[in-house]
Amino acid sequence: MTSFWCDSRSSAGVRRTGSAGRALRGYTLIEVLVVIAVTVVGFLALTHLQTSVLKANENAWNMTGAVRLATHVQETIRSEALRWYNDTYNGAGGVAQNDFLYLRWVGPPNLNGSSGWRSAGFYPDGTPFALVNQVGIQPTWDPGVLRHLPGNRNARYCVEYRLTWLVPDFLIRSEVRVLWPRPGARAGLYDSCPADMVNHPEDVFSITIPATVMKNVFVSP
Repeated sequence: MTSFWCDSRSSAGVRRTGSAGRALRGYTLIEVLVVIAVTVVGFLALTHLQTSVLKANENAWNMTGAVRLATHVQETIRSEALRWYNDTYNGAGGVAQNDFLYLRWVGPPNLNGSSGWRSAGFYPDGTPFALVNQVGIQPTWDPGVLRHLPGNRNARYCVEYRLTWLVPDFLIRSEVRVLWPRPGARAGLYDSCPADMVNHPEDVFSITIPATVMKNVFVSP
């Protein structure tokens, strides 16, 4: 009768050898590619999120600057109205005081009479218009702030305004419109603030802030 003898130590050794073999096998190429793909997708998602956050911050900063600039122009027009008390008009059809930078262009006092959209008075007559920063570039208005924020720093805004008679000789509606190029808009296309830029919403953001301006009835001519 033939007998078989099995060494338990030898069997355990075989099992250990098999387990070690599987451990030493490493990763297959497919497993490595899966890990790389997951890592790349996660990295791209994180990059896209960060880019979106930066773009949103930039848009919010631009919007804040545009609102400040429009408010700045509106307050300038209101300050002119403090000296608006004369009922006479000059030959150009504006308010008589020629030193009014804005109100002189409202035109004769006819109901719904309007100045039409005009570029804001940041530049002397006869000079080309260009982008300005959030306080404009009129040194006689803001000499203090312009020392800290020069007119050529962060210049990205175009400013327009329109004056319309609500009550002739008494009340005017003032509208200030601020426009600025969208990120990625063609460089240099809007640097001179062309009149038709409002017709290109694919390239331009804009806001409009209205206000009413009343003659100063408490001051005698």
